[in-house]
Amino acid sequence: MALFRTILILFIIFYVFRIFTRYILPGMFVSYMDDKMQEFTKNQKKQAENARRREGEVTINYKPGSSKDKPAKGEYVDYVEVKE
Repeated sequence: MALFRTILILFIIFYVFRIFTRYILPGMFVSYMDDKMQEFTKNQKKQAENARRREGEVTINYKPGSSKDKPAKGEYVDYVEVKE
């Protein structure tokens, strides 16, 4: 009886996996590809906009949360000149 139960469980798992790969997985893939295509076209539009700017025009993009005044980690080592 245990052998029949094991075979039945494996059979059910096989068919659930088969249904998943045949119907659900392609839908998930199409949704993922649509998102990536939208992201790609958005990046292309940004690049085209940047290309249309005049030569020599300066734009500054920065993150307001980042600070460059943070002290460096590590120890300070004095420079010693070695004479031969």
